[in-house]
Amino acid sequence: MIKESYKVVIIGSGPAGIACALSLLNNGIKDIIIIEKSKFPRYKCCAGYITNKTKKAYEKYGINIEKCHYSLIKDFNIFYKSKWYQTIDNKFLYTNKKIDRVELDYNFYKLAKEKKINILENTTIKKHDLENSIIVLSDKNKISYEYLVFADGTSGYGSKYQKNQKKNIAMQLITKTKIKDKIDIHFGITKKGYGWISTYKGITNIGLTDVYNSKINYQLVFKKFLKEQNIDADIKDLTGAFTPIGLRKPIINNNIFYIGDALGACDPLTLSGLRYGLKSGEKCAETIAKEKRMIFKCFAYNLKIKFFFMQIMQKIFYFKPVLASVFSIGCRYFGKLISTIFNNFFVNKK
Repeated sequence: MIKESYKVVIIGSGPAGIACALSLLNNGIKDIIIIEKSKFPRYKCCAGYITNKTKKAYEKYGINIEKCHYSLIKDFNIFYKSKWYQTIDNKFLYTNKKIDRVELDYNFYKLAKEKKINILENTTIKKHDLENSIIVLSDKNKISYEYLVFADGTSGYGSKYQKNQKKNIAMQLITKTKIKDKIDIHFGITKKGYGWISTYKGITNIGLTDVYNSKINYQLVFKKFLKEQNIDADIKDLTGAFTPIGLRKPIINNNIFYIGDALGACDPLTLSGLRYGLKSGEKCAETIAKEKRMIFKCFAYNLKIKFFFMQIMQKIFYFKPVLASVFSIGCRYFGKLISTIFNNFFVNKK
């Protein structure tokens, strides 16, 4: 039964949206509804990797990623222009059999349902009366709200109110192969991103990412990558998605919040976003419960500063002479240092 009015309406039931709803419950707010355009279990274009820090973030909600069939793949290799340069002792990156996020997201969704959170699936926003805080849904229901939370991704409905439209593109293809279990990260595939070939129990995820350039035909880039790696796969099942670059406005109209990718809570260098998405949902809930917008504004500001420096690192790293130097000198002679940096960045210290 859908009511005509809710204290909090959340658009999107991905990790950020679910985290926000669960955190609102923990803060004593039960008058919540989530509007979701898909139906669970649903697929999302995402390589599905989980870092140790993300693992800890999910455990706070009682989600055990090992029960979602995640495990470490020890064989982790770094390539530059298809040439091997370094093997890293993987202690930080987990993946599951299909190397996607379907099972993890579905378990988080089921947790929300167990907590009696109302999730309206297969539904989208058709109209939004910003001044009167009313949304009209695709099923023709009208809902008024006290707070509206956009957790609908980089290019969702909420993006129409934001100016920052910079984004990364990510593409992936999941196929069966006879490649042994391993993760290969390939630099030099795109100008400002990387490619990957990740295999676990006979399922291979091939993907690439780049700072999006509308003049580039990424299907051709992907086909070239497959050919270079001698992988025979049909790209008819190739999927794509966008991830944000830079923080957007965290609050508009005093009662509309942005969390997860809708906020831009995604590291521009590594494209890691799950942990930041969960945290943004928690902070949004705390802000609504305490009615102190400065809590969320401070969180977003600190994230903006952090990502600003990561963007600078990204620009330096992908500057062609620098990238070439890293792989001609750095990986050969400073492999242990690179391994340490990876582990310190992704692993929670005890």
